[in-house]
Amino acid sequence: MQRCSRRSRAGLVDVVVMKQMIKLEIETVIVAILADKLVVDVDAVTSSARLVEDLGADSLNFLDIALEINCVLGIELPPEGLASIRNVEDLYRVVHQAIAQASV
Repeated sequence: MQRCSRRSRAGLVDVVVMKQMIKLEIETVIVAILADKLVVDVDAVTSSARLVEDLGADSLNFLDIALEINCVLGIELPPEGLASIRNVEDLYRVVHQAIAQASV
């Protein structure tokens, strides 16, 4: 009985670690898309970087970025979520919410 319990705890830790790894992989993909579409260095794409002011995005860039994220990650970003994006962290949040919604 105790042996099973240890496995369950280890399995739970593995799931938590796996979710964190997946989150980081998704954010790495987002950074790569932003750097490519906005023609900026990957190092400039920090979580606090503002898309318009710091990275030079315009409305066409937003559309292009959203379409690329939809295609690469197989999700659909909601228009109301896109309207709330000001910085990279906001984009991460909207993407993770869309992924969670798609999983339901």
